[in-house]
Amino acid sequence: MKKNFRVFIYSDYPCASLNIDVVLERISELGFPLEDRGNLIDFLCLSEQGISKLAQDLSSAQIPDISIPVDNPKTADREGIDSEVNRLLGRVSVSGKFYDGFWIQRILYRALAEKVADEIKSGHVHLIFTSRLFGTFENRRYHARVVLMGTPALISTSGLVEAPAKPKEYYYIKGRLVQTGRDVSELDNMYKGRFVEYDDPKISSILPSYALQAIGYEITGNAFCENPDCCLSNSHWQEEVLKTQYKGRPCKKCMESIRGK
Repeated sequence: MKKNFRVFIYSDYPCASLNIDVVLERISELGFPLEDRGNLIDFLCLSEQGISKLAQDLSSAQIPDISIPVDNPKTADREGIDSEVNRLLGRVSVSGKFYDGFWIQRILYRALAEKVADEIKSGHVHLIFTSRLFGTFENRRYHARVVLMGTPALISTSGLVEAPAKPKEYYYIKGRLVQTGRDVSELDNMYKGRFVEYDDPKISSILPSYALQAIGYEITGNAFCENPDCCLSNSHWQEEVLKTQYKGRPCKKCMESIRGK
């Protein structure tokens, strides 16, 4: 690690079950100096006009069609901006909204750069935990993500539920139930424990692994580890997340790379 390296943690109304203190404790155990800056909007100290501008930018980053990339975000109408203001202030949920991750990252980079210009370009990690569901456009459609590396790094509690796939047979059974017009509500109970749920108490123990992925990327430039037993690996399935990221540990090779040994 470079001298004076720090990890700054922000919250953008992540799910209620996420205990940031657990995340901080797990990361600090690995020797990373941390600073919890609390709620992102409170930290930015934006004026009413500033919040409205940020809301306008974020609302334009919403994905109207998962098969079309958001290359030129369109300005939202007044109603859309007002709704986004309420989301920024925690008055309403962001449930059901899907955002382009790279646009969100650009927008929040500008906001942080106006507040802490000296820190944003110094190689520190700025990590935002959010409930916003974001994705990246690949293979002709948007795919939900848990983590987006870079500055600031984004980690989505909604993405943890939606992005890694449930067991294959889950989708097969669900498809059959839908085709026959039968109730699918019991399906989640059948597979309970095999995937992460919204407001799952396990989230606090899973997300430190994703935070470490973002930290490792900033230090080494390597996005993921190829060792499937390392918590820095890229889990595509919920069962992999529960096996590897849940209370997972980095492999020896990754820790040595991150620490510069």
